[in-house]
Amino acid sequence: MKKNLLKSIFLLLISAVLVSSAFAAKKDKNAKPKVKKLYVGVGNAYKPYCYIDEKGKPAGYELEVLKAIDELLPEYEFEFEATEFASLFSSLSQKKYDVIAQQIEYNPDRASKYEFTKETYTTFVTYITVPERIQGVSSLEDLSGKTAIEPPGDNGIWYLEDFNKKHPGKEIKIDIVSVSTDETVAGLNSGRWDFAVRTKRDVQELNEKYNAHLKITGKPIQQSSTYFLFQKGNIELRDAFDSAIRQLKSSGKLRQISIDVIGGDYTESE
Repeated sequence: MKKNLLKSIFLLLISAVLVSSAFAAKKDKNAKPKVKKLYVGVGNAYKPYCYIDEKGKPAGYELEVLKAIDELLPEYEFEFEATEFASLFSSLSQKKYDVIAQQIEYNPDRASKYEFTKETYTTFVTYITVPERIQGVSSLEDLSGKTAIEPPGDNGIWYLEDFNKKHPGKEIKIDIVSVSTDETVAGLNSGRWDFAVRTKRDVQELNEKYNAHLKITGKPIQQSSTYFLFQKGNIELRDAFDSAIRQLKSSGKLRQISIDVIGGDYTESE
């Protein structure tokens, strides 16, 4: 009798352990993975890529691509903040942001400080941009002694500085200023600045929306692509973004976002 009682207690204990283990396993299986918040900095004044909409919220191509990436990375939750382009880099260095975006191109100085995605998501081809009345300009060599307007932090500054180093005696002046689009257009047409470095789609928008009377001239002076940037050494996050960008490319979604927001497919070639 005593032996049977002990056997029954033992079996009950075993059953309890098995039920408890099964419940714990089921609980672990249904548990949601831990989500990490990512702070994402984007520009605020480069329409249609990144700007503040009429509701005061970040909008544009960069945002739509980032939202699509967010959907593919359930382990992260993106929080967006729009700011001036030049401050994106310092904020990333200070670890205020985990990711920054505004049609950012590669250059060696940036590569020494930040981590770039290996995958690109937009092509970026720039041309000499001058008022329609200007004739006889087909290359930077034709602009020796002339003045270019460049916004702070723009990759065009690096390119023009590199041109000056390689062409002593034919240097171009670079006026690095932060002004409104209206001021840029007025300054180019008044002769305050002689030229700018812009993409075809930038010039088209300036002419359509601001009646700018600008044109591109000559062959492309710079052909590059755009990347997302991370704090130096953050390979795990970079690889996650690269994987998501590849998925967006293969599914055709990246191309569709470009068409819907920018007005054409600028994901592979211009």
